[in-house]
Amino acid sequence: MKTIDMRFDPVLIRSWIGKKFIKYKCDPFEYTNSVTQYVGLYIGDKVYELSNVQESVDYFGTTDDMAVSRVSVSDDTMIKSAFDGVEMISTPIGEIISSVTLVNEQQMISINDTPEYEVWLTRAIIFSVGDREISFEKDTVPFSEEITIQKGYNLIDKISDNDDFLEQWDDNYTPTYKREIIEFK
Repeated sequence: MKTIDMRFDPVLIRSWIGKKFIKYKCDPFEYTNSVTQYVGLYIGDKVYELSNVQESVDYFGTTDDMAVSRVSVSDDTMIKSAFDGVEMISTPIGEIISSVTLVNEQQMISINDTPEYEVWLTRAIIFSVGDREISFEKDTVPFSEEITIQKGYNLIDKISDNDDFLEQWDDNYTPTYKREIIEFK
């Protein structure tokens, strides 16, 4: 079975616990609470780039352009909109991160009842700060570069299901997916 692992680095995520979430920076919301490709996370004295950008990947046996979500150390000059002429906005948080929850997803395809492909990815990251939560969620459409941002409570319950993954496969293909929830405190 071929396995592709695109989950966020748990060592990096764990390092954020107890640090101040200064702000996040993203495109302004126009019609929805989603942004395209990039969000800057300002945590402690570092800047991180949360991205969801298309790249050519092996998508269950076919090389195709799919949005891959990543988080990496960056700097403020690199946090820019994917669109020309769009000025990103900053949303202040100013609270200590008490926990971070990763919502990872395992997608599997069996062909003629034989497991052939397994893809692991991070679907969402949820920060607990002060008395609220902030989530950043990768769209369930495989090629979509959208990141949905939510603020509130019990955001784990608001993460989209991925039943779309289960649809439109040839008869010989059997898709399944399941979620893995990891909380760092």
